[in-house]
Amino acid sequence: MQQPSLSELFRPFLETRAPLLFLIGSLALAILGNAVYELLTSTFGATPEFLIALVIGAVLIFAFVAVGFRRLLRALDARQVVVRNVVAPDQQADPHAGLILPVGLNPRGPEAAIIAWHQRNATLRHCWLLVTPEVERNAKFGDLKQSLLERGVTPHIVPLDDSVQAEQVYGQVRATITQARQFADAQPLIADITGGTKAMTAGTLLACLGAAVAVQYWSVPRDSGGNPRLAEDGRPMKVVVRMVLEEVATNDHSAA
Repeated sequence: MQQPSLSELFRPFLETRAPLLFLIGSLALAILGNAVYELLTSTFGATPEFLIALVIGAVLIFAFVAVGFRRLLRALDARQVVVRNVVAPDQQADPHAGLILPVGLNPRGPEAAIIAWHQRNATLRHCWLLVTPEVERNAKFGDLKQSLLERGVTPHIVPLDDSVQAEQVYGQVRATITQARQFADAQPLIADITGGTKAMTAGTLLACLGAAVAVQYWSVPRDSGGNPRLAEDGRPMKVVVRMVLEEVATNDHSAA
């Protein structure tokens, strides 16, 4: 059986989830602090100069420990980064003038990074945002819409009543594609399938497949645990769907 670490032993005394243990830990730290203070003042005297030096020393020690701990966390975090799903240059989706973008509720989602990618060289001119009522009430949606306006991109809102019905999403995306093709400055058109629900992904992909519209997926590096890193570090990967029809041989002699 693995022995608990020192930090695990002291953790219950420093967390408020267990009030009694937290009280015992607070009292122990207070007694320890008073004992150290009494020891120092009895040794060096409680003169104003010594107290000022003591305060300055405590502040410097605290700052040194805080900065060192932060650097240690960054170093450990950097070592955990394992770059996976690296998109080769020939597999990256180029910036497009028109973008169909499903928007999810995740505040750290890739939507802003996707818009920034297609805005390179002022390429993006129109963006159709697929949003549910929950997303439309979220502050994230307002920020995305405002960023599009500030970049000179025309936002188009495509409401989705039900984000778990792939058939409804399919119909809305097909109608969006028809609308987008009426704008000459929205061509070429591409759709992203990263954000939103699985039904939104499936409906968008099928609609684009039937209408011959390009599709992309925003691929981001992942750490050793498989968790996605910053969305800004990602790249759009072109999605290519190949349909394979397999002929199934029938046994004519199986019928009785």
